[in-house]
Amino acid sequence: MEIRYTPDPRLNLTGVALDYKVRFASETPGASFQGSVVYTAYLGGDAGTFFLEANKLAEGTEDVSGLSAGGVCVEGQAQATAAQVQALQRGTFYVGARISGDATSNQEATVRYRTERFLLRLSGTVRP
Repeated sequence: MEIRYTPDPRLNLTGVALDYKVRFASETPGASFQGSVVYTAYLGGDAGTFFLEANKLAEGTEDVSGLSAGGVCVEGQAQATAAQVQALQRGTFYVGARISGDATSNQEATVRYRTERFLLRLSGTVRP
């Protein structure tokens, strides 16, 4: 997703922290699951090279056996790199995620996911 804004020239951005939570839930009664799911968040300044390792912001893994009993959440926090902070300072940046893993089920099943939290906390100084 592309995000555009007009940066305030008085702000000197020095850090960015991500706080995220993604919930996975099965919509198939009776299905049992094993394996894991991996959620990888990215932040970068260029759409063409977005999913490169250098743009990885956070990664979390969770066992999927809990899908049988309601759901599982992948959550965590991470600090942005200097290049990612610069991407935010320019006023146009991209955020997104990939979901992967090795989850299997005893039957064909539908699993939905919902981002419950994708919060970027900015830190820095403000000039008068």
